[in-house]
Amino acid sequence: MYALETEKLTKYYGPDRGISDLSLSVLDGEVFGFIGPNGAGKTTTIRLLLGLIKPSSGKVKLFGKGLPPAGGKLYRRVGYLPAEVNYYPEMTGRDLLEYSAGFYSIGSFRWVEELVDRLQFDPDKKIRAYSHGNLKKLGIIQALMHKPLLLIMDEPGSGLDPLIRQELFKIMEEMNQRGATIFFSTHVLEEVERICNRVAMVKDGRLLHIGPVDELPGREIRMVIFKVSGRQLSNEALERLGEAHELPSKPGYYRVISRLPINDLVSYLSRFDLQYLRITDPSLEEVFFDLYDSAAGGGTRPHA
Repeated sequence: MYALETEKLTKYYGPDRGISDLSLSVLDGEVFGFIGPNGAGKTTTIRLLLGLIKPSSGKVKLFGKGLPPAGGKLYRRVGYLPAEVNYYPEMTGRDLLEYSAGFYSIGSFRWVEELVDRLQFDPDKKIRAYSHGNLKKLGIIQALMHKPLLLIMDEPGSGLDPLIRQELFKIMEEMNQRGATIFFSTHVLEEVERICNRVAMVKDGRLLHIGPVDELPGREIRMVIFKVSGRQLSNEALERLGEAHELPSKPGYYRVISRLPINDLVSYLSRFDLQYLRITDPSLEEVFFDLYDSAAGGGTRPHA
């Protein structure tokens, strides 16, 4: 069974396109990543999934059923975290959570108190006094408090410090192990690689790729920054590594986008007297640049 489905989902804002012909199917119990650069259509898609805005054309199904009118009981099985949260400023965090609990059949606040503790959140302050990170924590607790069967989250890790972000993804993994389906947007590849079964990539409102995380385009790319002792490298040596540029702010330091297999890359670099070396995964923007160039040339097509 599918927890979430879209069929040729399209949304226009007047003459401007939000998303176009987006077709996705998310299995019950799956963790599904939805990634793309800013303006790709991720938030528009999530708002369509929740019935917050109406599509120009296409369909959305939750748990095999069409979207209900506002307030439909189907939404009681869904938890939602927006990218930006806004609440009544004069309420405390606890006031808001108790108010929100009234919309669900929550027999005990034990789970809520556990979330408060694990996310290191102080629920007794006025909402107007919370930092951006603490507002995000409040939004997370509100989204998870009723233990939803489907959790839809828009950039859940943004605004959180690294330790809290790590704890959040641990909580998400635990919820998934208990049967929850999770659909979340992000621009951080590390988050996708840690928790997702499958991932969809969108750019300019269109689907570029959908498939298992292990098949994510761009995974073979490595970002390399290095410095060689005592001499400049020849153009030939740099071209062997990949797309290389000297860093303007650090003379003698080179930045390379390399597609060499990792063993070949390390073997080649070992020929030089290195003073500095750092090898990292590419940013999501760099992966999209590489993928979109291929798609524009006809080399890559969205696939399932």
